[in-house]
Amino acid sequence: MLSSIIIALVVNLLIETSVSFTVVVPRDQIVAHVGSTVTLPCWIAPPENAEALEIRWYRHDQFSNPVLFYQHGKIQDIQEESFRNRSSLTLRSDLSGGLKDGDVSLRLEKLRIQDEDSFYCYVSGEKSYDSSKVVLKVTDLPNSPDSSDLWKALFFTILICALLGLVGQILYKYRHKLTGKQQADQNCEYGVMNYRKVIGDENIEELRKQAVQITIDPEHSHPDLKVSKDCKRVRDAPGYKHTGEGFPYQLCAFGAQTFTSGRHYWEVNLARENAPPKNYWLIGVAKHGTFSVKDRSALTPSNGYWFLCSDGPNGFYTNSDPPVTLPLTPRPERLGVLLDYDHGQLSFYNVKERKHLLTMSSRFTRPVVPLFNPGVGDESPLEILDCPEPVESAVESSEPLLSSSDA
Repeated sequence: MLSSIIIALVVNLLIETSVSFTVVVPRDQIVAHVGSTVTLPCWIAPPENAEALEIRWYRHDQFSNPVLFYQHGKIQDIQEESFRNRSSLTLRSDLSGGLKDGDVSLRLEKLRIQDEDSFYCYVSGEKSYDSSKVVLKVTDLPNSPDSSDLWKALFFTILICALLGLVGQILYKYRHKLTGKQQADQNCEYGVMNYRKVIGDENIEELRKQAVQITIDPEHSHPDLKVSKDCKRVRDAPGYKHTGEGFPYQLCAFGAQTFTSGRHYWEVNLARENAPPKNYWLIGVAKHGTFSVKDRSALTPSNGYWFLCSDGPNGFYTNSDPPVTLPLTPRPERLGVLLDYDHGQLSFYNVKERKHLLTMSSRFTRPVVPLFNPGVGDESPLEILDCPEPVESAVESSEPLLSSSDA
């Protein structure tokens, strides 16, 4: 154990101490059962090509006897014997770009009880290094003579429930035809969230063909916000003092435009000339009529809010449950927003870098309006920019924003 620590220290001393990337792993422990295959997610942020880096997965006191050791573009034969032919590098999700995108996740096959341990993901380059710990919990499932019967019973129970649920959904969807009544009014419903990085530049000019003119509705803005005369800029009022903790979610302003169909694009400036980009902001859409915000608990998709938030040192996150934290670098100076109402998508873009940041997928059943919150304490205001007039009608355009080949 002492020799392993000494080797680790020597390796670290050979590398400059300025860390240019961070090794990221899930906060919660990974749970899997005996005999299964498990992925221990690990990636570097900001994303960069890891093919030329050294990747070492090892257990808590086995640095020199790794579970997997990747160097010089290939997996080396130096390995803890119990993991031979059972470990490999893999993708942490179907949307991952693999090593070229900084994904260095570990795949373990044919799990054993003895595999339960703390696994360290160590990545190093010529001038930087970092490591993080993933905890693996292995459960021992019973293998009694009657277990196969129990699994069969469970399978048929799930199948029957699924069929009943499908029938219920069909009856619910067409109930107005069966009863002669119109579908009752309901809130916007939240679907799934996609966070995917698009390789290559985004065609911002094509997005701007869907551009619409957006202004702020002063009547429905928080009283502690200062809105410009042209209703394009908003910031915290000079005399406002934020007395609470965390992000000031209540300082919301809403767009004067209402959308019920089609595709609509707008851009928001987050950096004034000769000033750093804003650290605090919240941008998205909200269900029309939800103009009163008290705290974070009210800003949920089930209540009709969808947004991306920049919370200074707390980073970037969405309002999903639980929130999804995003490693966005560099910090956006101009944010593009595309609402595709008919397809239930809300997408965000770093306009200056010409990059797609993320797409939130949902189902909109009520009119929605743009949502803005400038935060507090920044030198620059939040400014809605004028984009070129759209070339074609947003309602007539039916091309999807991202095809499956983009993922």
